[in-house]
Amino acid sequence: MEERPITVTLVGTLLLVIGFLSIYQGYLAIQEGSALGDIDPQALGIFSAVVGIFVMLSALATFIGLRYSWFFVIAVCVVTMINAALFFPEGLVRIVLLVIVIGYLTRPQLKEHFGILPPPSI
Repeated sequence: MEERPITVTLVGTLLLVIGFLSIYQGYLAIQEGSALGDIDPQALGIFSAVVGIFVMLSALATFIGLRYSWFFVIAVCVVTMINAALFFPEGLVRIVLLVIVIGYLTRPQLKEHFGILPPPSI
């Protein structure tokens, strides 16, 4: 069995943190009722919590390391970045962490681990 690179573990852990922050931000939006313009705070909070659950699922997919996981994680990161932008400036931490995650995911070592790139020739 192939050993998982430490960067995959780092990406998965960062995604767990981002997921928790998204769920917490959703909880705060529902409790405090702060709305952005005409957006219903409860709907925004529920959306943020659902996004947080998907981010945590993407963290588990990262730990598993299947090929489709890479695409799933990238898609979830893009949606999460949009969600974090709705909570600007509070969502700035999530945006920075997501940029770090996407940066790691585009490295050749991680793409090779997920099967996106073929292994290097000897």
